[in-house]
Amino acid sequence: MSTPGLLANRGFRRLWLAQAVSLFGDWFTYVAVGTLALSESTGLAGVAAVLVAHTLPRAVLAPFAGRLADRRDRGVILVVGSLLRALVVLLMIAVVGSGDAGTVALAGLVFLRMALSAFTDPAASAALPQLVPAHQLGSANALLGATWSTLFSLGVAAGGFVTAFVGPRGALAIDAATFLLAALLFATLPRLRPGEPIASEASASAIDSPDFLAAWRRTWRDPALLQAALAKMPVALANGGGWFLLHAYAGLQGVGAVAVTLGVMHGVRGLGTGLGPLLWARVERLRGTVPGIHLGTAVTLAGVALFAAFDLPAVLVVASILWGLGMGATWVTSTTRLQLLTPNALLGRLAAIDLMAHTCAQCLGGLLGALVADALLFPAAAGWLGAAGGLLAWGLLVLLVRSRA
Repeated sequence: MSTPGLLANRGFRRLWLAQAVSLFGDWFTYVAVGTLALSESTGLAGVAAVLVAHTLPRAVLAPFAGRLADRRDRGVILVVGSLLRALVVLLMIAVVGSGDAGTVALAGLVFLRMALSAFTDPAASAALPQLVPAHQLGSANALLGATWSTLFSLGVAAGGFVTAFVGPRGALAIDAATFLLAALLFATLPRLRPGEPIASEASASAIDSPDFLAAWRRTWRDPALLQAALAKMPVALANGGGWFLLHAYAGLQGVGAVAVTLGVMHGVRGLGTGLGPLLWARVERLRGTVPGIHLGTAVTLAGVALFAAFDLPAVLVVASILWGLGMGATWVTSTTRLQLLTPNALLGRLAAIDLMAHTCAQCLGGLLGALVADALLFPAAAGWLGAAGGLLAWGLLVLLVRSRA
């Protein structure tokens, strides 16, 4: 991966910096919101509610977001989306500590904030091939993935300690400031209109219709594109169950230790998420390939299963690293492959299909895990169910792609 060459590209450098700033704020408040969900008034039911609020709006709005990203300047979408998310976070600060009504309002605002990210995520993904040539897309995605995980580790670790000492309001204020700074950086990007010449032009033919269903039909007819668009579903199912289990473990540590425990556990997982893309980028047979996706999926499922099987600290650390390593590798590899296979006119909608598929899978994995864990009074059941669901989805996806070939 040639990082100096990538960062010499002014457009990519600005996109990378803007996303880095925004991500740090996101992960800084990740622990704050999780801590609020594990409060005495909500408990593990609140964890499930937060998971839904973090995932469902992105899935519901993905078709509209993808269509917008294929009709309007993607840079403008990123700027406006960041400003609106800053406003929502400021409103979240106002309702923290307002009792039961504040808890309901907070969940609604988290829902709105994630709904806005449903528009910025496809726009950012679609913008990348317009800024980076095809031969550098794998390296660019690996760098973005490594940045994501590094900031995840730093953000949740810092957020855990800051939330423990200054409370959720301070963490949310930092998050709002990062969204404002990200908007300023996004505003310096060149025009990123769909249909204009791009740095990486895919070989597949584009379609003129802006309809989301037309993009799905195009994807359904192309087995390679279908596999890339749905590749994250198995690991997202496993991640949903594992996410609930991780929060359940943290909730057992006592009210005063919840924030720090969440920060440390998420931070360890984030280290693995950064290692995966870097390792896969060094191996040509894994970089942007189907075998790379399959290996990443297998490592993810093994990590989540190991996390559910043992509650020994040393084993949980190893399991968390494997869990993150596989997820990071799968995310970057499938995203790179999707961008290479997709023409510019479809980039937004294919990114939205990808977003909708994996967010629905994560929501389903978390909710089913929560229901089973509560019914059995056995938190580890959430992790086992997530790993088993991911394995089943992986097998079904392989069969589906082969049947379309």
